[in-house]
Amino acid sequence: MKKRKILTSIVCMLLLAAFLIPTTGLKVSAAGPTLTTTLRDGITVRNDRLTFDVWARNGAGKKIASTVTLNGGRVDPTWDDSDKTSYTLALSKSGENTVVVSTSSDGGKKKQLTYRITYQPAAKGEVIGHAVWSVEVFTIGCGYLIQPTSFPIRAGESAAAALIRLLHENGLVGYYSGSVEQGFYLAYIADGTASAANYNGYQKSGTASNPKKLGLSPSIPGYLQSPLKSGMDFYDPADYQKNWTGYLGEFVISNGSGWMYCVNNNFPNVGFSDTYLSDGDVVRVQFTLGYGADIGGMSTLGGQIPGVENQPQSGYYAVADKDALTRTMAKAHYSSGLMTRNNVKSAYSAALSAAATLNASQSTVDGAVKTLENALQNPDSASGGNGNAGNSGNSGSTGNTGNVGNAGSSGEIHPSGDSDTPISTNPSNETTDSATSENPGETDASENPSDGTEAPGRETAPNGSDAAENSEESKQDADFAGKPRPASVIGIVLAVLAAGFAVLFGVRLYRRKMASRNTENKE
Repeated sequence: MKKRKILTSIVCMLLLAAFLIPTTGLKVSAAGPTLTTTLRDGITVRNDRLTFDVWARNGAGKKIASTVTLNGGRVDPTWDDSDKTSYTLALSKSGENTVVVSTSSDGGKKKQLTYRITYQPAAKGEVIGHAVWSVEVFTIGCGYLIQPTSFPIRAGESAAAALIRLLHENGLVGYYSGSVEQGFYLAYIADGTASAANYNGYQKSGTASNPKKLGLSPSIPGYLQSPLKSGMDFYDPADYQKNWTGYLGEFVISNGSGWMYCVNNNFPNVGFSDTYLSDGDVVRVQFTLGYGADIGGMSTLGGQIPGVENQPQSGYYAVADKDALTRTMAKAHYSSGLMTRNNVKSAYSAALSAAATLNASQSTVDGAVKTLENALQNPDSASGGNGNAGNSGNSGSTGNTGNVGNAGSSGEIHPSGDSDTPISTNPSNETTDSATSENPGETDASENPSDGTEAPGRETAPNGSDAAENSEESKQDADFAGKPRPASVIGIVLAVLAAGFAVLFGVRLYRRKMASRNTENKE
């Protein structure tokens, strides 16, 4: 009798565990879709066009369709590829506008973000704010063509039109196809003294104010040489001096070269002519030698361009977010008289080194920002702060570089758009590759290349630490989507064992009962 009670207790405990463990373990199925955009809730805009990107993923992390409405009316995508979807809002209603971004997957689970955007109309051509611009040639060791500068945004003007205006005011010209309103492709940035109306089939942008020469002496950073040698069909570090002096753009030095741009650290997958800027945006125009893999813009190129598939989708190395650094350098450049102070000059030099180091770690970049900010606030102190600016940092693979924070303008760097003197520097002091005699390939480098993270909308959008937690949960859900979790496996095993014990126990009880009845019948 005592043995039977013990056995009954064990069976009951196993049955209880079998029922409890699967329900208290991790979820077996994915949590549902995730939604990320580059929109910012509560902003006020004066341009009647607003471009943004959307990343919609199911629980397994695969791209899914998204839907956008503006004041209840559906907005069609401007561009859609395997990474993200781009939209352009055409604003006509003065005052508050409601933008809803939504998606659904994983058995009908839905995700929705709501944004309130205030539109204040402006007359065409009116200055409606300022964006921080830079034109960078760090991939060839030549610093900035145009240093970080605050440049006025005009109502109704595309980013392509603003770029041409920026080049001209800084003594340079561009050669491009399409128009500043549609299909714009920047093929070359050239000496302001260039006289040809067309170059390699591309039209000249116009006439530069106070024309200047590029003044470039390419010196490829050492850490970039190896991936270019192994990943490019054509790579010749001396190619610019031999064949292209005065014209920097597609096919120069490598078959993966060309101009790309990012806005608020996100590489759009639409061209300059489809991008419209808002006050406080940071626009970095960058020369790439590796289809964007050397500057963090690889993911937006897709597989349409021959040769792109040979590049690592994660890029050659980790690329830091340098928007804050770019903005602070612009502030320093236009803070009256401060650049002559030794403290500010030293901090700016360290910031330039961090900017020029393509694989600089995020901590190095953030340290340079802190040092320069401190120097601007205390220009006469002995030191501008600490922060080890200029170290080359991480050189591993990178994820997407699309984190988009609030790009609000500081209000301190709004000059009228003075020209900068082009700078040719090699702060990293890397060695130069020797020339080769290979012929250039015939593939095209695109200016439409990355992922961003969410600037949350209202109500349903996560923010702050909650966003990070949701992101981690989504990652875990994707990792385990469609397969049993460890805790659930244990529960199943215990359930089977418990069922087995229950059957054996039942059979044993039945046999004993039958034996007892047979004994009674005999008596």
